[in-house]
Amino acid sequence: MSFKTAISVFFACFLLFLGPAWALDVNSVRIGGHGDKERIVVELTGKSQFRAFVLQSPDRIIIDLDDFNWKVGKMSRPPVTLVKDVRFGSLGGGKGRLVLETATPVIIKSAFAIDKSGGQPDRIVVDFAKTSAAVMKEATTQQMGNMKMPAEPKAASKTVKKSSEPEEKFAPAKARKLIIIDPGHGGQDPGALGVNGAYEKTIVLAVGLELKRQLEKAGYRVEMTRATDVFIPLGERVKFARKKGGDLFVSLHADSISRSNVTGASVYTLSDTASDKETAKLAERENKSDLIAGIDLSHQESDVADILINLAARDTMNQSRYLAKTVINTLDQNNVKILDTKYRSAGFAVLKAMDIPSILVEMGYLTNRQEVERLSNSAYRTQVASALKLSIDKFFQRN
Repeated sequence: MSFKTAISVFFACFLLFLGPAWALDVNSVRIGGHGDKERIVVELTGKSQFRAFVLQSPDRIIIDLDDFNWKVGKMSRPPVTLVKDVRFGSLGGGKGRLVLETATPVIIKSAFAIDKSGGQPDRIVVDFAKTSAAVMKEATTQQMGNMKMPAEPKAASKTVKKSSEPEEKFAPAKARKLIIIDPGHGGQDPGALGVNGAYEKTIVLAVGLELKRQLEKAGYRVEMTRATDVFIPLGERVKFARKKGGDLFVSLHADSISRSNVTGASVYTLSDTASDKETAKLAERENKSDLIAGIDLSHQESDVADILINLAARDTMNQSRYLAKTVINTLDQNNVKILDTKYRSAGFAVLKAMDIPSILVEMGYLTNRQEVERLSNSAYRTQVASALKLSIDKFFQRN
């Protein structure tokens, strides 16, 4: 047997060995009213042992399962619910955990498993209701379900701190952060035109959709300012991000320039003064998108400038700079060509959501034939999206 064949057989066996530990998928988590209580329904691709219990500081419901892959896209929840946040992670030892943080003290009324039948998947169901802090404290010594974990119940009965320790191992990327992806231009505003005839609006939308797919697979929540070829005014993009309560805002673009030999990605943040003349010109071009589409918003600019200068959150701008530098380094490490002057700042209208760390990524120059061909290739766009997703992971690991 050749060395290459031996390695192939080894990895095949290794993957088969790993398979059962990650065979379970969580495909859906639904929260809804059920009489005088609320119900959590966790849909699985197979049977799982489980246990459910509550902890305090903060108030939360814990559901432990066999280790799982998180395949949930957008969660189903009612407009009014006691659940204010959902996160998940691995406990090690073949176990995974769902954490549902609640707005008030709660108590679990019942918890049970339903086997797959009639076209319905395997499910774990947990019913809970609002209660007092004192009653919830009593309930932290109790658990429901058939999963046994040595010493854990005893630790829970003594202190909340010990039981909550596994949660500290959760990856920050899986804390259900909301990422706003903003593919630039769209509709009657095509953006830059590539030397191969490709439109900027088409390329950035393709990267945005791929980034959305990767982020949601990793457990993030994602909203897009546009998911089709439509025009969205710059001001509406900012309002959208703020209304949704985004944790990060990433605007995707591709540039053009008179010199066809210029290539490389760059990242921009907001400032009241442009870092250089070329960046000032770029900001001016991008800010004209509304005028290109026939919408004159120039009368609003002085108000926006006042907000920018007087109300800019310094911490947010610092976070934006850190994110920009993280993106640059990660793109470079993942074989995405970077412009020599890679980090710049200027008064981009689309970055003026002052309470949300925001960056504008120019993924390359469509006026360079090699670069526009790369950006027109789906494999390369996936590579760019992967680097952006990894950058976002790194950002939340620090923040």
